[in-house]
Amino acid sequence: MQIPQQLIALTKEHHLSLSLANKAINAKNLDNEGVICQLITKTFERNFLAHFNFEEQYILPLLIQNNQQDCQRIVDEHKLLLELAKNINPATLLKFGALLREHTRFEDRTLFKKIPMESLNKIPPHENNHLKL
Repeated sequence: MQIPQQLIALTKEHHLSLSLANKAINAKNLDNEGVICQLITKTFERNFLAHFNFEEQYILPLLIQNNQQDCQRIVDEHKLLLELAKNINPATLLKFGALLREHTRFEDRTLFKKIPMESLNKIPPHENNHLKL
């Protein structure tokens, strides 16, 4: 299925979040937990806060009427991910990575597909020039 133009920037950012999730999940095996924790602490909120805010401001309102539980899940997971990132340590690294991966996949594979086609034009252009790892 082709990604609607209005969602391409978000899905590109999701590629970066999956990359970060995989780094967090695999850190123990690569023996670089401390480096990954520092990367998350230093960059996650700055890089992903605008992404989360955009989704909550423009995507969730298009879905809330018929998908209240899914929308609440997204808001709750955004808060939890930001909190975990602020206090990340080797003991919480795997939990953070698994949640980030699951969250991102849910948005791409399930939530975004529920946006009515006629509502896509309500999504403004999104460019998060800060997002990089």
